[in-house]
Amino acid sequence: MPKIINLQLKFGRVERFIVTLDDGQELVFTPESVAQFGIAPSKEFSDNEFLKILKLDQIRQAKDQAMRFLALRPHSRSELIRKMRERGYRMEVIDPALDDLEKLDLVNDKDFAKIFIQNEIRLRPIGRMLLRQKLLERGVVPEVFEPFLKDLYSAEQEMQVARQLAEKAGLPVPSIGEA
Repeated sequence: MPKIINLQLKFGRVERFIVTLDDGQELVFTPESVAQFGIAPSKEFSDNEFLKILKLDQIRQAKDQAMRFLALRPHSRSELIRKMRERGYRMEVIDPALDDLEKLDLVNDKDFAKIFIQNEIRLRPIGRMLLRQKLLERGVVPEVFEPFLKDLYSAEQEMQVARQLAEKAGLPVPSIGEA
């Protein structure tokens, strides 16, 4: 039966509480979990209750991490999973965290694919195949992005991009009548 011995607020980029248990173990909790579950010195929890609190807090921490990634730019679900695993999060907390963010429409592969395609067309014009490859590398399945590619990347746009790239490379560019 875990008993809380000490509670210390750790300031930094992300505020967390360092919780010291009676067995000397130190755990990190979010301020939200500390408040929600009344984590305080001298407080005791049953083993099952404490494991439940730990899991819910780990999901909350994973959600916080995903939000920090999303604050920088849109990400596909697959990208978020990869980055979070690199940070040491386990799938058993990543999946529920991302599921919660999907319910809020903060993680949405369709929206990501559409924005990604629009940005690539506008900022870094490339061919359809390379654009397709980039989306696949980001873990977006073709069923999600193909409709946007068809809508947003016409054959005329692809020809225009090819002409621009050829001109940039100093290659001869046939006129429209020659093509």
